[in-house]
Amino acid sequence: MAKKLESKVFNVSIVGLSGTEGNKGVQGVGKSCLCNRFMSPHADSYYTDHISVLSQTDFGGRIVNNDHFLYWGSVTKTSDDALDYTFHVIEQTEFVDDSSFQTFKSGKPDPYIKRCMATKVQSAEKLMYICKNQLGLEHDYNQVLMPDGKLSIDGFMCVFDISQVHQRRLEHQVEFFTLILNNLVKTKKPIVVVTTKHDEANDQYIREVERIVARKEYRNNIPIVETSAHENINVELAYMTLAHLIDKSLKGQKTKIVPYQEAAKARKEVLDVARDAYQHHLRSLATDYNATWSSVHKLFLQNPDYNHYVDLCGTDSAKKLFRRHVRQLREDHISMKERRYLEGLKTVLEDMLPDLAAIADRSWPTTQAYLKRHEYFDTYFIEMPPDVMSWKDGDHIESNDPRIPFDLLDSNEAENIFRNHINALHAVQKRTEMKRQFKEMLDNNLQVTPGKPLSEVQIFFLGRECWSFLSDQEKHLIYDQHQAEIREDAKIDFQELLLEHAELFAKLDPHGDISPEDLKRINFELKDEQRYKILSRLENERKVMLLNHLGFVQYPFRDKCPFREYCMEQMVERLLLNKAHSKLGSASESVKMGKTPQSWIRASQWLLDSQDNQLNLNILGCDGLADELTNEIRSHCIDDEYSLGGAIYSLDYRPIDGDVNLPHNAFRSEGFLPHGCFCVYSNEETLSYVQESLEKTLLSDLEREDRLPFQGLPIVIILAFDSSLSDKELTVLREEGGNLADRLQCPFIDIPSHLMLEESQKFDATQIDHALRDLIECIKYRAEFINPLQLQEAIEPDIRIVMCCMCGDNYNLETPLGPLLNHQCCYIIGERTLILETYLDDSKRRVEVIVTSYHHGATIVQDSLVHGYILVYSSKRKASLAAVKALITTTPTIPIQLLAVTESGGANAFFSSDYTQALITEGNALADKLHARFMTTSASFKQQTAAYTPFFKEVWDNKTDTEETLGYGYSDDEPDPSDMYELGMRPPPALPKLPKRIDSYGVNTRGSASNSQSTEDSEPVYDQLQRYVQSDSDHEHDRASSTSPTFYDNTSPYGTVNHANDAYSDVTTSRNGDQPLRPSQVKNRRNIYAGWNENQYDIIPSEQTDWTDKDPLVSSSSPQGSLNRRNNQQVKSKPAVKPKPLNMHRFSDVTNVIRRNLGYSKQQHHQQQQQQQQQQQQGFNYMPIQHVQAPLATPE
Repeated sequence: MAKKLESKVFNVSIVGLSGTEGNKGVQGVGKSCLCNRFMSPHADSYYTDHISVLSQTDFGGRIVNNDHFLYWGSVTKTSDDALDYTFHVIEQTEFVDDSSFQTFKSGKPDPYIKRCMATKVQSAEKLMYICKNQLGLEHDYNQVLMPDGKLSIDGFMCVFDISQVHQRRLEHQVEFFTLILNNLVKTKKPIVVVTTKHDEANDQYIREVERIVARKEYRNNIPIVETSAHENINVELAYMTLAHLIDKSLKGQKTKIVPYQEAAKARKEVLDVARDAYQHHLRSLATDYNATWSSVHKLFLQNPDYNHYVDLCGTDSAKKLFRRHVRQLREDHISMKERRYLEGLKTVLEDMLPDLAAIADRSWPTTQAYLKRHEYFDTYFIEMPPDVMSWKDGDHIESNDPRIPFDLLDSNEAENIFRNHINALHAVQKRTEMKRQFKEMLDNNLQVTPGKPLSEVQIFFLGRECWSFLSDQEKHLIYDQHQAEIREDAKIDFQELLLEHAELFAKLDPHGDISPEDLKRINFELKDEQRYKILSRLENERKVMLLNHLGFVQYPFRDKCPFREYCMEQMVERLLLNKAHSKLGSASESVKMGKTPQSWIRASQWLLDSQDNQLNLNILGCDGLADELTNEIRSHCIDDEYSLGGAIYSLDYRPIDGDVNLPHNAFRSEGFLPHGCFCVYSNEETLSYVQESLEKTLLSDLEREDRLPFQGLPIVIILAFDSSLSDKELTVLREEGGNLADRLQCPFIDIPSHLMLEESQKFDATQIDHALRDLIECIKYRAEFINPLQLQEAIEPDIRIVMCCMCGDNYNLETPLGPLLNHQCCYIIGERTLILETYLDDSKRRVEVIVTSYHHGATIVQDSLVHGYILVYSSKRKASLAAVKALITTTPTIPIQLLAVTESGGANAFFSSDYTQALITEGNALADKLHARFMTTSASFKQQTAAYTPFFKEVWDNKTDTEETLGYGYSDDEPDPSDMYELGMRPPPALPKLPKRIDSYGVNTRGSASNSQSTEDSEPVYDQLQRYVQSDSDHEHDRASSTSPTFYDNTSPYGTVNHANDAYSDVTTSRNGDQPLRPSQVKNRRNIYAGWNENQYDIIPSEQTDWTDKDPLVSSSSPQGSLNRRNNQQVKSKPAVKPKPLNMHRFSDVTNVIRRNLGYSKQQHHQQQQQQQQQQQQGFNYMPIQHVQAPLATPE
């Protein structure tokens, strides 16, 4: 039984309103479409145009076969129960003659109402109907015969059109439909009423057909299926419903009839899924808006999503979606470019019309004309050719030109951007003005003080436009910025207040702790100052600043200076560094003015600049070797930059191939200053050229007497490989090149062994790397010998001057330093040290000037022998003069020069400002009180090289008194140290020789510390012969008991620590009044302790101590301490580093023993302490010089 059901065949007849146009209207009821959709569900096989008006020929053809019905063929469908049903479908219709428009006459003249109810149809050789184009072209289509030429009808589908059709009345269709339905009922065959064209449904028609089917005579046995053949909705359901009615085996099983709306929704979901899948595939394949259907259709055929969509909607629909997609791609591309152009237009308007003044109330068309005349029009815009209507129509859409099409400015979007730009400018102008007014209001309101929150002062701003206009965030931001400004200004003012009270801080013990009483006293002195009170809301910050200032006063380290990069220490270093570079850079001018020795300049021309690592190379070689080596070097560079040792060097080249005497082959030109030279050769001829060229240029300079070590241009000799040479010739070339390199003391780069195997190459990458590496190392090595600190022959100054400048002064530092720097014999020997050679009497004297700050200048006298001060202050700054006063209270009585720096000159500055006049007057009065010199700057002060000469002469004349004042002189009434032999009776150690300025800055010099290379004119003469005799305390076992500090001597030949008793040995001087010797006579006799001074207590008289026979001993008749300093200068040598500070409490016992040995009683000691305290209260901190004490280092 199951097998019968699986092979069931049903013959179905489709009936409905038919006939002429007057009978059915302009359209049929949809019988043909209902058959076509069921037989061919694929969209490409579905035809919407079916005609019933035929010619006599078509009517008599095998498809119509002179019958008024069509055979649609057979199709097999599978039900939900997995049963296959085969349907043979015929359509009962009426064909009309196209000539008479009357129904064709067939074998049976019955009307359609009776003919359509036939349960048996036959027509021999009748073919299956497919579409109207098949008529007359039967052989072009698939030919299928109706089975056996006859069919027995198993059921009927009666069609009712529920759409409104022109020239068809509803009453006529209802009447016709009712007659057909009544006749079909008589056949007792299953009937299904199919309402068609539900996609164009009329509710009245639906209600009418439901009313007809609901009649009693039909007994509710006729189901209604709502369909739409065009949308393929419920078509198959209608046939399957009829099949269930026909199949007796399914009696009692009713097919669920889905309403049209529900079925249409399900159908739409299926179509949407299929469409989305196809469009996704379409977007992935068709990304170019120039793509064509023929180019991508072949790619679609292999895709199941495309095939599924074609089955549902057809190829035409797929093609339509493709064209829509391509059109959308083009529109998207144009829109993207348009958006980009419009975004760019905003920037262009901001550049070309940056403010409202540039727009000047122009309209948009006028502005377009202005933009077209603008100088940057071609930079931002492009005009389309005259034959192109719009930039969207031409080829510009495919152009990568970023410029904006000018016709785009005609669009509404462009004009809106222009309007928005104007509005934005107005808004910015308005907001800026409101911010300015609010800031100005803050500046003018005295209630706004540092530390006050906005909430406390906002009451003063209520009702102001700017206050109402700005947002809270903007107001707080502006107020915070204003607070930061006034806080910073208040801190600067407070710092200036502290500096103006420098004398107050100078009274504090520099080595003691700051007590709370000290802080109270300072605060009491400052409390009435407005600059102090303004920070009342910032008391913690004020206290921190005060403590920091106190710490800086006690420990004046440069990194703690409140002026940071404007600290005078750093400014002096930068100025002298720039002056040193400028001297080395301008060779001819420096030599003419005598500022820099010629040899220094010539040797420094090729030094590398550490900032940009620019390396200029001369490449010397003939027969094309220079160009070949240049190309080889460049092949190993990236943009002429070579990486070597972690650094990148920028290379520039000058190949030289020809006579070096010619200007275009010169080693140095106006625009090219070489740092080194590569000399390349490959045979005897090229080697000879290199030798001759070097003899003509560089080697001739070696004969100069003033040349320095390694002064010439750095050279590297490179041997290039020549495959035509034999091994013997190559060996000779290698030896000759090595000999030349040895004579020139330069590197020699040989041929790598692996290069000889490659006859096509002359150079190798390793040669280039070694050559550049050796050249750079040579430059760096030679640079160590160019330091002017080392080239001077251990210059020992005749006098040492300290110039102090106040940190933060706003004058040009070159003003006070100009007379020194412009001096014809001025040398920069340290970071902040100058040496001048000038005539102070009949002979030329060396004057060392240490330029420093006030906070460092006060400590120099503790470390070095200083013969005078130049105290510079600004005539427009009270703190600057206060620093002068504070320094004077802490320095001994030595010559002082006060210099008031003015901007426009002394007289003009004096009368231009009362404040300046007061400071100049006060400075002049201070100078009169101190018996010091006073001077103001003028407009031409920097060119007055002799401005300081009178002061230098005064310092030179008072040199002896100054040294004695500082404790460097010795009296005859000092006890004989030979009588002191026990530890408690040891003589006080001698004062150490003051270090040279270059040593005190941590700079080591070559050669001996003594002035052994002095000339006859400038060589100083010792006042007395000083000898060194080793005492018992110099032995190792005595060194542990020494009371003098241990110091580290960098100049020691042994590189070890020299103990204090090595320096302060028990030595005595000769008492026979020996004639003084020159340093050149004893320079070879000095031992490792030559860096220390030996006074009369340091020399032990000994009969056995003797110099060699070659030492000339000449007696001196001048009494000690009364020698003429101009003729007999006593040179005090200095240690490489100063002694380390001692703990005074630890060595107090030793000091007391020394005092007792010198004859002091406790009472005398107490009296001396009271005297010192009185002097300190009066503002003097220096020690009395009436009594000699042990030179214990002052704690820092």
